[in-house]
Order: sequence, then C-alpha cells, then structure tokens
Amino acid sequence: MNPTLLIVLILFSRLIFLLPIKDRRAAHRGFAWMTASLVGINVLIHAGVMVAFYMQPGASEERAWLILYPYMEVPQWILDGQGLGALSSLTSAFLHADLGHLLGNMFMLWFFGRKVEDSTGSVRFGLLYLFCGFSASLISVIFRGTLSPVNATIPGLGASGAIAGIMAAYLFLYSDQRILTLVSLRSAPGLNLPGCVIPLPIPLWLPSWVFLIYNFITDALWAQLALEIVKTEGVFPLGVNVFAHLGGAAGGFLFIYFFLHPDVFAERR
Repeated sequence: MNPTLLIVLILFSRLIFLLPIKDRRAAHRGFAWMTASLVGINVLIHAGVMVAFYMQPGASEERAWLILYPYMEVPQWILDGQGLGALSSLTSAFLHADLGHLLGNMFMLWFFGRKVEDSTGSVRFGLLYLFCGFSASLISVIFRGTLSPVNATIPGLGASGAIAGIMAAYLFLYSDQRILTLVSLRSAPGLNLPGCVIPLPIPLWLPSWVFLIYNFITDALWAQLALEIVKTEGVFPLGVNVFAHLGGAAGGFLFIYFFLHPDVFAERR
C-alpha cells in the first residue's frame, strides 16, 4: 500500500480516541478471580522492579534495563536459543516500561477480561491469556526478527499482546453487545504534543465490534506502515509493538473455543 495513503489513514484514525467505561456484565456472575490475579501479579512485578532497581542508591535506568534484558522479548535471542529462549515470551509479558504503560494495560485487561472469564472459568481464562501471550510473541519475533538485524536485537515487553487476545475473544463472544464509550477527539495527531487530547463529553453505547475493530484496524495500519518504512530505511520505526497486538488478537480468535466453559460451548453449538 502507498505509504502516503497509509499515513493519511493513520492520522484520520488518530483523530478519534475511544475509552471504554462500562459494559453490560451480568450481575449474577461471580468475581473474576483470574483477571484480578493477573492484574495483581503485573502490578506486584512492576513495583518489585521499581524498588529493586530505581529506588536503590546509585541505581541507574541503564543498569536496570541491562539486568532485565534477558527477561524481555529479544527476537534474535529467541531465534538463537540464547538467554531464556522462548520462555522470555512469557516473562516479557509481565514487564512494563513505566507506570503509564502498566496502568493502561491493566485497565484494558480488567475491563475486557472479566466478561471473557465469565465464559471460560478462571483456570481456562488463565491458560487462554498465556496462549495469547505466546501467540503475540510468536508473530512479533517472526516479523521483528526478520525485518533487519537492528530490529532483531530491540527488546519488547508488556502485556498488551496477551490483552489484545482477550479483546479478540471478547469480540468473538460478545460482538452484539454494547460498550459505554467516552468518545474524544485528538488535536495535532502524530505530533506527540502535551495535552493533545481534547475530551468531549460524549458517552455513547457503541457495539463492541465498533470499539474493537477500530483498535485492530489501527494496529494493522501501523504494522503495514512499519513494513513499508523498513523497506526503505531498514529500521522498525515504532515504539509500540503492533505486531504483538495483531499476533495476540489472532491467538484470541483461534484459541477461544478451546477454553470456553462446557455450558457456554453447548449453548453456542
């Protein structure tokens, strides 16, 4: 696809900011223990990393990242079987770059995970989450590891790939349901200016497929643009690993039926 057209489409998509607020989760469902546990584990690990590396006298950010490097998703290391190898696909999903990265991911996990857990049960949900994380890492390693030597050594981290899988499972299970969404507009898209989000008090009950497809299409556009830029510049230009998002989403669509609760599976046959 023409890079100029891709940029125009991405800028257009960036004009709209969607924040989910509420969905219609049945009141009789139990507490989402596994979703809460995954959120808690991610928070505790991030807090532990902060205490261990950033709060110690003489600690530096560079030293912290060097220590964490083997636990992050490094395509070249995984392909060569170095470090933790494929296990780093799992450990990297529980590491986050900063507090904003953590909070954004955990909000999305909590919002979408509870309802998916209703349809799978706690143990199955945990397994689905891990499988989506591996699927995200697989696609990420395939693309980033083969794009260029530079990209193959850049580490990836964060739970967003696994969460994209949970969001895809939500879309598969509840595409006809609505999500109360705060719709906002962005100013100066792509310029990364402070305060670039202009909130508009427009809460709308959007079909879940509108919210989720919008996010997946945006990731697909970014991924295609990255591939086009790599062809000319030889470097992966994005700080966000959209390939992991797409890989996780593919995993969510592929694996959800294997982890549905038997009663839910029988209802859908």
